[in-house]
Amino acid sequence: MEDTNFLSIFYIGLLIIMSGIFSGSETSVTSVNRSKIHKLANKGDKKAKKLLKLIDKKNELISSILVGNNIVNILASVLATALLIDYFGKEGIFYSTLVMTCLIVIFAEVLPKNIALIKSDRFALSLSGFLFIFLKIFHPINLLLNSINQIFFKIFKIKKDKKENHSVTEDIRNIIDMHEDEGALHKDEGDMINAILDLKEITIEKIMTHRKNIYSIDINDEQNFYLKIANSSFSRIPIWEGRPSNILGIIHAKNLLSHISSKGEISIDKIKSSIIKPWFVPETTKVKDQLNEFIKRKEKIAFVVDEYGELMGIISLEDIIEEIVGNIFDEKDFSTIGIRKINDTTYRIRGDVNIRDINRELDTNISEENASTIAGYLIYKTESFPEVSQTFKFDDIIYEVLNKNKNQITQIKITLENRTNH
Repeated sequence: MEDTNFLSIFYIGLLIIMSGIFSGSETSVTSVNRSKIHKLANKGDKKAKKLLKLIDKKNELISSILVGNNIVNILASVLATALLIDYFGKEGIFYSTLVMTCLIVIFAEVLPKNIALIKSDRFALSLSGFLFIFLKIFHPINLLLNSINQIFFKIFKIKKDKKENHSVTEDIRNIIDMHEDEGALHKDEGDMINAILDLKEITIEKIMTHRKNIYSIDINDEQNFYLKIANSSFSRIPIWEGRPSNILGIIHAKNLLSHISSKGEISIDKIKSSIIKPWFVPETTKVKDQLNEFIKRKEKIAFVVDEYGELMGIISLEDIIEEIVGNIFDEKDFSTIGIRKINDTTYRIRGDVNIRDINRELDTNISEENASTIAGYLIYKTESFPEVSQTFKFDDIIYEVLNKNKNQITQIKITLENRTNH
């Protein structure tokens, strides 16, 4: 009889260990560092390859683990109850409940799950072989459970979304926010990573230089042609003929030097022959795709056109780089992006400044949905062409129109109400 009791205790202990393995496996698989496992799998690690397959079938694996965990817990409780009833009679049921609750909570739940959280990668890798075989054995049971689930889904009219709501990009953004809050990542670094993620979502029209702000030269303006090149801070300058939207191409200031005669002169024919053919791209092009094209074509400037072929603006490689790292200025830049700080809460801003630049520089959250510039935003919000000195307030930000040129808002003062002067 004593041998039978000893054997029962041994089986109970073995079942609790199995329960702990199941619990730890569930935690480790859900918290494993997938990128690290992927790296190990690429290096030929067999355990990592098996674990990746298990992660891809995470829902099926978790269902199998839960079933297995419940089976061993119930079986251990039944054995313990039978054993303690032999010793204490009916009171053994109470003792069994008390003892098994403590054992299962401590040794089959809390302890293994904490270990799995601390060493999730190692825990999951060490059990990948066992879990792989276990999943195959439980596959028929999973099929049965799924069938039962489908029946109840139909009864209660529960529809399962075919589209996966999970977004890797959103996960990365959440991780960035978390590390910024913890101080492990500087805000500027977080902004750069977020900007890279934005490249595939925004179109070039959001960051291009509008056509009215393009610095260009009339090919027939021979009298001021060289002076305009000399006074420009740009090395590549658009050339037009007849009207500014009729772009002939681009002049590279450096290339002109090779055409200067011994007398320091250059003919207009030489200038025309050195014009670089223009590259036109649609305004709906994603910034990420445009960056790839710049790299592929080894070019730095493209002209943006709408669906009718009308010139809308110009986009450069530098514009895209600035979208990631922030504004870049050299010794020939005459001003910043058009934002001038008056005090800690007040700024003077050009009307053509992109809202994205304002949000980045002032840490604001002005909507870009219906306008790309701050002037366009005011016109959209007010549904009018505001006059000079008119003041508006939207989302704790006060806007005052300082200057206008006809219907074009040229200067705006912004006051951030939710910030205090220091």
